[in-house]
Amino acid sequence: MEVDQLIESLEFRFTAAGVDNARRVAEELLAHVFDCKPLEIYTGKAPEARSPAEQFQIIRRLEPLAARIEQGEPLQYVVGHVDFWGLQIKCDPRALIPRPETELLVEEVLASKIWNNKTPATVVDVGIGSGCIVITLAKQRTDACFKAVDISPAALELAQENAEQHGLRNQILWIEGSLLEGHAPASADVVVANLPYIASKDWAELHPSVRNHEPQSALDSGPTGMELIEDLALQARSVLVPGGQIFLEFGFDQGPAVRKCLENMGYADIQIKHDLAGHDRIACATNP
Repeated sequence: MEVDQLIESLEFRFTAAGVDNARRVAEELLAHVFDCKPLEIYTGKAPEARSPAEQFQIIRRLEPLAARIEQGEPLQYVVGHVDFWGLQIKCDPRALIPRPETELLVEEVLASKIWNNKTPATVVDVGIGSGCIVITLAKQRTDACFKAVDISPAALELAQENAEQHGLRNQILWIEGSLLEGHAPASADVVVANLPYIASKDWAELHPSVRNHEPQSALDSGPTGMELIEDLALQARSVLVPGGQIFLEFGFDQGPAVRKCLENMGYADIQIKHDLAGHDRIACATNP
């Protein structure tokens, strides 16, 4: 059993099944089975160096996982985790799979002028999903206070499991609720959110690996895709302290709409940031 043959076999199967980046998916799946990093499957973790019994167990474990990917299930759900900002985040169908674009949202929050204040900042992450944002921020800013809000009890449960894994469950206040409803005026320095931003008509056109496996409630915002962003931006005007900041992730074609929304609600210093592909992706704005 040679690695190259395994990779080629899996790549062929995944390509035939319509899996994007089939070779990379094959390498990451093998790395999961071998319990190593993807590059290590070609070196010291090579299966041909193992006994026939070990090789048999590897194939026995690999096959049902490969079949799930062939059937369209995302790799991250199959292996049960994703790397985010250097942290291993557990993921399953209770919440959206963390994307690399969201790491840019974390970068913008960490670069905020809010941290220059003498008093500890209060940060509210709204629509936390897996908890990747609030957990990463809490890891980086141990001097701050964090609140994590989600309307989904299942997502909150998953996020708390991730926080427990990183020793942060008791450092975060967990809130089941809709956006910022019930939050006191001027009670937050930062509001950060990666809310659903797909229009209902566009949800049906998403890739089957997304549409058929990830929760629709974490993707579909309503007829325009801007509904939740608009509601949150309005609520944050009163919940943020004067000079507080809001950080939003949105769809690649929503930059102008998000900017107009924030302008109409009276935010100042509105900035639209690009992702690595050059698309509008992140909005930062200040509550006057």
